[in-house]
Amino acid sequence: MAGSVLNSSSVLRLSFCAKLNICTSISATSPSCKTLPASLYNMNTNFSISEFHNELKSSLSESTMEIRKEWIAIILENNIEIKSLFDLLKSEHKIAIRFLWLLSEIGLTNQEKLLSELPILFKEYENLNPKYKTSFASFWYLVGVPQENEGKAIDLLFQWLLSNQTNVTTKSRSLSVLFKLTQKYPELKNELVLSLKDQMHKCTKSFEKKANKILIEISKN
Repeated sequence: MAGSVLNSSSVLRLSFCAKLNICTSISATSPSCKTLPASLYNMNTNFSISEFHNELKSSLSESTMEIRKEWIAIILENNIEIKSLFDLLKSEHKIAIRFLWLLSEIGLTNQEKLLSELPILFKEYENLNPKYKTSFASFWYLVGVPQENEGKAIDLLFQWLLSNQTNVTTKSRSLSVLFKLTQKYPELKNELVLSLKDQMHKCTKSFEKKANKILIEISKN
């Protein structure tokens, strides 16, 4: 019975997401976030984006957080477009995964920088290695969901929350993002409640505690 109710709620959510995608595609005549200056060389006229790209490719696999902080400073000081580095995701796993770490660390340092480029990265979602796709849960958790991606994001976040193939960290971050989105779209609350009740005893105690807190918050509104 609970499964059929959840399935029914999922159908309503998919319909909502489809409408949201249509609305955002119509209204998105301009970027939802401020665009950063186009120049890559504000701080150093001798700066070479190709050399920087090559440095990342050769050093990312063994990089530490301290080294990545230095790279983030270079990216921000020179207004480097992150999209110019996206092909690093096609490199070997150790390079690609640390590039994803670098993106998250950019989000921790400068939310606007990552948020402004997430729509461009999300266009490559279908072409990404399946191992990397759930990284968007972390990105959206850190900086929010770009408006033009909300419809697809909501659908993916519910999928990750309910999947038995998703690790608890991704489930927890998906939950946080969905809860924030329900404040903007209250019509999603019912499915989130049903999803949490479905997952309640399938995850860790810490997840269960977090889920209970969110259920209490939803019940207040």
